[in-house]
Amino acid sequence: MTLPVLSRRLILAAGLVLSATPAFAAEEKVKLLVGYQDLTVPSTVEASKVLEGAPYEVQWVILPGPAAQLSALYSKNIDVGHMGDTSLIIEQGKAKEDWDPARPPLQIVAGWRATDAKYPPIVTVARADAGINTLADLRGKTWAYNFGGFNYLQYVLSGIKAGLTPKDYEPVQLGDQNASAAAFNSGRAQAYSGSIAPVAEGIERGSAKVIVTSDALDIPALNVFTARGDVLKDPAKAAALADFLARVRSHWTWYANNLDTVEKLYVEKVKQTPTRAKLTTAYQNATFQPLDDKLVEREQKIADILFEAGAIPKKIDVSVEFNRAFNTATVGGN
Repeated sequence: MTLPVLSRRLILAAGLVLSATPAFAAEEKVKLLVGYQDLTVPSTVEASKVLEGAPYEVQWVILPGPAAQLSALYSKNIDVGHMGDTSLIIEQGKAKEDWDPARPPLQIVAGWRATDAKYPPIVTVARADAGINTLADLRGKTWAYNFGGFNYLQYVLSGIKAGLTPKDYEPVQLGDQNASAAAFNSGRAQAYSGSIAPVAEGIERGSAKVIVTSDALDIPALNVFTARGDVLKDPAKAAALADFLARVRSHWTWYANNLDTVEKLYVEKVKQTPTRAKLTTAYQNATFQPLDDKLVEREQKIADILFEAGAIPKKIDVSVEFNRAFNTATVGGN
């Protein structure tokens, strides 16, 4: 049977479209959607120009708080999220189903922190006028924190070290560390656990004082990038992620060599006060850290403590949460 001319033309057109599709797809750039909780690192990465010439596209998505980052990862609105190194301990520990080591839903691919002991990344602080000199003095006081990540861990471990439970004080849980720090800075809370940067001005003035640091509680306190399992199994996206991390590693070198530029950037683009910008510049002068056996051992100890304290309902193996394949890109090792 002879097909009508119009039908033959449609089939020919369809064939041309199908044959052209692979060539078009090959030319299309991979896009990495990278979540971050504020404008600090996205701004310094942009200023360093390390992403210029990248054979893929990076789109930053600002989502305050680890809970928002995790939600966006699960909904596939981002490929990589920014959170603390213990966020996945809480996530895995509270998951209804055990994580399959062969197919973990999320994995940490890189972690970084400032290594100068003068700048502890996470702290529990008290207002100077609150009569709090030790952790035990938190009894009966208002204590601000945000759920998820190492801010929450700082809060939990501080309470354990003090021998207190939430019944012994007034917990003030807020959406992210900026909100909890604002409550503390304004006097609506007498204590705070979280990043030191938002409360550093008060510490400098003497209106706030550090009660215990994350280092004293043996919390690694890494900022981390966490990726979805399907992103890591996609060869094109995994290759782009490795290259992205290598470029961010170069950015940290640029950062350390351009502290005045970074400080100005935090004032002009991130809209921080000059005092806070100066402190944030010092606190965030970081380097990538290896995802190795030593780190996993420390994280496992934390997971066990959280389980024993009832902060997570089941005992977990944290090794499933770390993907070491990107160590070559971040620290030049395996």
